[in-house]
Amino acid sequence: MPMPSRRLVLTARALTLGLFTAAPFGCGSVELVNPAYPLTNAEVRDELAALKCAEPITLDRPVVVLAGYRGVPSMTKRLADHLALYTGAPRDQFFPISYTFGSNMDNIAELIVARVDRHWPSDSPDETIEVDVVGISMGGLMGRYTAMPAGERIFEGKRLNIRRLYTLASPHGGALLADKIALDKAAKDMKTGSDFLTSLDAALERADYELVPYAVLNDDWVGATRAAPPGFEPIWSPGRRAFSHFNVSDDPRILLDLALRLRGDTPAGRPSTPPSD
Repeated sequence: MPMPSRRLVLTARALTLGLFTAAPFGCGSVELVNPAYPLTNAEVRDELAALKCAEPITLDRPVVVLAGYRGVPSMTKRLADHLALYTGAPRDQFFPISYTFGSNMDNIAELIVARVDRHWPSDSPDETIEVDVVGISMGGLMGRYTAMPAGERIFEGKRLNIRRLYTLASPHGGALLADKIALDKAAKDMKTGSDFLTSLDAALERADYELVPYAVLNDDWVGATRAAPPGFEPIWSPGRRAFSHFNVSDDPRILLDLALRLRGDTPAGRPSTPPSD
């Protein structure tokens, strides 16, 4: 029997690990004091429970949820469900997008913009309707890339008109894993110092959206210290003892702070320097 390709093995591993998402503060969760996010695990749990019973709201803008590298649709759908639950906003205000077999940033960007424009049509020839974006891992980079105006990016067509971009353990400074293993163009673009990341940083100086990066410790795929672009600090969570990166979209501290910000309430955390990766 022929051996499976290395790419197939790693993709299967990623899909398998993605199934290890757990309920808030499940097995392996860490209790670590973050002075910039001083709530205890119990307090975060209580705040999330209170949000479930909070007055329903209508968001200022619809929210696009973007998948990570080779992310399966169930992960983005799960995050969209979480955000609808904790914000009290209608589920149809959240639009999850995945691209499990995407291997080129330009092709993925075109897919994202086309799907958003089809889901919420815009009369503008240059951009989609105004949205907020929540990007899981590589999805955060895709948010930055799709928001770039014509002339600053390779993909053609409209740009994503982003008002606020929330990135979850996104490799703004390059991914630890990509520096070791890069099996396709998308992975190579996430290597430290790549032309793609350099172009994103150059464009960020002129970006017209608000960027809020999140990070988790024990992240051996991206690294918490790499989860914010130059000039930014992430809002970091202790994460889990294992599979921390794959559980970022279920992290209760991130879900709480993100839901509060989407609701327009006072956030639970503030940016600071992670103590480690």
